[in-house]
Amino acid sequence: MQLRLSLLLGFICLVLMGSGQPGFLSFTVKNGLSQNAVTAIFKDSKGYVWLGTQDGLNRFDGIGFTRYKHDANDTMSISDQYITAISEDGAGNIWVGTRNGLNKFSYHSNQFERIHINPNRKNVIQYVFDQIFQIGNGNLAFVAEDQLYVWLNQQRLIKKIVGNYNDRCAYTVNDAGIWRLYKSKLYQYDLRSFIVKKIYQLAGLPGASASISKIFFDRRKKLWTVDESIEHKPKFRIFQVGSQILVSDSIQLSEKIYHLSFDSYNRAWISSLSGLLKVDSNYIPYYWRGSQLPATLNQANAVLCSYHDTAGISWVGFANNGVLLYNHTASAFTLIQPLNKTETVFSYAVDSNHNEWLAAVSGIYKRASAKNKWELVSRKKVRSLVAGDKGKLWTAIENEGLFLIYPDGRFQLIANTDNLKLPDNTIFHLHYHSGTGQLFISTKSGLVLLDTKTMLTRRYWAESLDKRYQLSGSYVLHAFTDREQRTWVSSNTGIDVFDKSLNKILQYKTNDDKASPVKRTIVTGTTQDLNGNIWIATLSNGVYKWKNGRFNQYNQDSGLSGNVVAGIMVDSLNRIWVATTSGMNLIDQNHDQILQLSEQNGMPASDFLLASFFVDKSGALLTSSSEGLVMIKPSLFIPKKLQLNCYVTDAAINFNSVPIANQYKLQSDDKSISLEIATPSFINAEKVVYQYRFLGLVDKWVTLQPNNRRISFTNLTYKSLQLEIRAAESKAQLERAPIKKIFISRKPPFWQNPFILGPMILLLLIGLLMLVRFFTKRKIKQRLQQSAIEQQIYKERERISRDLHDHLGAYAAAIKSNINQLERSDEKTNSTLHKLKENADDMVNALRETIWVLQYQEISLTALSDRFKNLVNRIRPNYPSIAIEIYENIEADKRLTPAESIHLLRMMQEVLTNALKHAECSKITIRIQVNEIAQIEMEDDGKGFEMEEVSNGFGLDNLNERASESGVSLQIFTKKGGGTRIRIVF
Repeated sequence: MQLRLSLLLGFICLVLMGSGQPGFLSFTVKNGLSQNAVTAIFKDSKGYVWLGTQDGLNRFDGIGFTRYKHDANDTMSISDQYITAISEDGAGNIWVGTRNGLNKFSYHSNQFERIHINPNRKNVIQYVFDQIFQIGNGNLAFVAEDQLYVWLNQQRLIKKIVGNYNDRCAYTVNDAGIWRLYKSKLYQYDLRSFIVKKIYQLAGLPGASASISKIFFDRRKKLWTVDESIEHKPKFRIFQVGSQILVSDSIQLSEKIYHLSFDSYNRAWISSLSGLLKVDSNYIPYYWRGSQLPATLNQANAVLCSYHDTAGISWVGFANNGVLLYNHTASAFTLIQPLNKTETVFSYAVDSNHNEWLAAVSGIYKRASAKNKWELVSRKKVRSLVAGDKGKLWTAIENEGLFLIYPDGRFQLIANTDNLKLPDNTIFHLHYHSGTGQLFISTKSGLVLLDTKTMLTRRYWAESLDKRYQLSGSYVLHAFTDREQRTWVSSNTGIDVFDKSLNKILQYKTNDDKASPVKRTIVTGTTQDLNGNIWIATLSNGVYKWKNGRFNQYNQDSGLSGNVVAGIMVDSLNRIWVATTSGMNLIDQNHDQILQLSEQNGMPASDFLLASFFVDKSGALLTSSSEGLVMIKPSLFIPKKLQLNCYVTDAAINFNSVPIANQYKLQSDDKSISLEIATPSFINAEKVVYQYRFLGLVDKWVTLQPNNRRISFTNLTYKSLQLEIRAAESKAQLERAPIKKIFISRKPPFWQNPFILGPMILLLLIGLLMLVRFFTKRKIKQRLQQSAIEQQIYKERERISRDLHDHLGAYAAAIKSNINQLERSDEKTNSTLHKLKENADDMVNALRETIWVLQYQEISLTALSDRFKNLVNRIRPNYPSIAIEIYENIEADKRLTPAESIHLLRMMQEVLTNALKHAECSKITIRIQVNEIAQIEMEDDGKGFEMEEVSNGFGLDNLNERASESGVSLQIFTKKGGGTRIRIVF
């Protein structure tokens, strides 16, 4: 067990280096983007992100890019490569402004329609649509050459509202209206009627439109203007809009401004020539740079635009570095590295003087409460830390034992194997109970309880003879005291629970499959949520929730990233943080979901250590990892609950592309259909699980292989089928995922058309009926003819039988009578006459048998047996010295034809006669048996003979001939002095 645990713990401690910056994802031409100069960004209602560049338009689903470029030979392609603006109308069409006109993209046709608002400008090379706004009710507003147009979605038309060609002005939109800055006045237009609601005078800014190039509203309805009258020294003015417009603040910059946007926290993001600037609450701009940010932000790279979607993701478009995705949940995580480099951190604690302590590979560090710098205290390898009272710190030093660190930095040895206070110097975890002053020391040889006042110890272990100190396992990994003052001890073979007096009240052994619900695993730790439930971490089964003796399990099937759990902790929002060797997980009980947190969520580490969680007084969680100490601020991590919608992104029939639709109709000669599916997901997109089922063909859900999003079918049946697709971030979430339905049908060949098939079937049925009638009549006729023939044969047999009886029988009887008279008259001829009489008897008997056979069409074997037994009874008196025994066992009677019957009877007579006359036997045994087969066996104990020496004797030729004619098997077993056995099988 110790070897197994050591291997597993070694696996936990493996260092897995991350790549990139947590919370950021970068996409360039290397990932499929058409060009690295990103000029416009927009997320549509389906969830796809559209990225406009100086060389084409891109649709992004989180995994791959679909690129659209101008084709001079295709009027349904986009009008120009240079993209200036993107938006979506109420019908789901994507509107794209370019350097050379306006375009409307249809998902259904996968094609562009070029929109010519002003036909006079149709052939102008430079016709820029640089702004497109959504204005509600599915309508859009366009700005081109200082003129404002609106798209009325319900009427399906474009209407000009205001403006003249190159008569300089600036536009913006918010939920209060469309705003136009012209000269020194700000006009507010109603979003429905498009008439002017109010006109504001910009005090102190005469001829404002001549100097102000851009206007924006933030999320608090403050107006931001950009004054670029001084080249490369733009000035922002922020106005409070009320009954009048007043300047509230101003910001002076020293470089060119391209774009301004506001995130969900109303922070301004300024896209400039030298990078991305943010503006804090005091309206002080600062470049967004730092050691844990991507190089593209730290360098002086021009940023052209930014965009913030409703999922909490911000997008940054660079002039030469593609697009950068930033997940705002990353602000909840901080990676602490005392030497500003990657190294494993084992433990963390805050002493009673508010000093922070950190144990890492390189040593133990301290950060004083008044300082912001970590200072090395000792090079000792500390595995566990816990704060005591009076500023003291209890620490476990690798292979040395338990030490006490005083506020002045002194180390004092308290317990180890040398002073016999510890059974082993390998300490996994320290837990200090401030109420009782007791220190729980988890070692690989049991739990040691230290009274920090008296320094006396007490040991609990599996092999203890005293049941009061007996644990389920000696390899103790963790101890935890809940709010009810119960202490939960986690070991290699179970959990032991003690009350506040340290009396054992519960025990769950993990090596007992019958008694314990926690089976075949190692328990690594426990914690308690705000509802009083106990959460149990294991090394192979995920986690369990204990509630009043009942267990619920959460594992990979439930949505965890792995089943090897190193640590577990509850935050202030009653969410369970689960640290595994394959990443961090969050069990959100309030929203009934499990989240897997990766670097894309901002989690700066992916491999966490045993007993890795700690809590500071602010409520922040700290967890040790192979990359440093991770600080988690739960209040900042509020992920949005998203449902992933699955769509068809590409369709092909017979490998030829077809428009995307909800219904596909295949012709009879169409052999295949192929659909590519996708769900727009930009955080952990590679983990999205896709499933489909084809009702009527594949009724069970089929999970697609990773990196495969294409479904193909060949030789579909000629009927309508329903394909269903769905996607989720994990298999556990698939049951609640929305289902997309697609209808696919295949037209049958013309001969299977109901209008043709019906008459064809009717004609075929009529033909079949006539054919059946013809053959039936012919069969009846043949049966009648056969019956007539059989009747004639039967009558002829009766006539022959009658003639034999009347004529030959009479003659044979007369001969017999005459012989009897001659015997009485002349004794000299008795011998000859006696012989003649026997022959006459044989003739009469043969005639009787022949007549008897001819009287029936079928004869049962039972009847044949009875006839033969009568024959034996007549013969038996003539051979008093020979015993003849007959055994009959007929389980299922067998029917014989007259020919078969006469042949069998003659063969039995022949064998019997031969045995009586020639075998010199004393006993003859006859067996007649019928079950699955019929067989007749006749055996004597006579002198026997050699088959090679007999040619034509004993009637063997006659027997073989009859056997051949009747189709039976004749078997003869004999040897000299050994008797003879003859078997007839049929």
